[in-house]
Amino acid sequence: MPRKFPAPEVDEPELDISSMIDVSFLLLIYFLVTSTIDPKETDLGMKLPTTQSREATQVKVDQMTIQVSAEGNVVLNDEPLETDATKRDLPLLNERLKQYVDAAKLSQSDPLVVVAADDASKGQRFIDVLNSIAKAGIKNVTITGFQDN
Repeated sequence: MPRKFPAPEVDEPELDISSMIDVSFLLLIYFLVTSTIDPKETDLGMKLPTTQSREATQVKVDQMTIQVSAEGNVVLNDEPLETDATKRDLPLLNERLKQYVDAAKLSQSDPLVVVAADDASKGQRFIDVLNSIAKAGIKNVTITGFQDN
């Protein structure tokens, strides 16, 4: 008579994922610790114009128009200021904006700047212009598209 042996019990396969969870948390902590936020680009504190309160925002001084070309040139009121696209500090623009803010304070009005950037211009150059505006303390900024005459 043949002997019958009981069939061995088959265990369900298991996957221990505790080490994967540890690695994912270590990666998360690594990226949180190594990432930095540039404080001068986080919050520029500018008020953009709205259509709701047109009567409340009346500007008495002429607005300044800053254009950023595709090559990175910065033009202020049809006068080329910054032509070296590798410089990020924009000293000539900073000086002119400071003079404009001083003139607006004398006339007791709010300074207004219109920024027009070419679609082909680099985003960093646009951010550099906004940083110069924020550094001068100008809070009324309008951003428009670039129109070539």
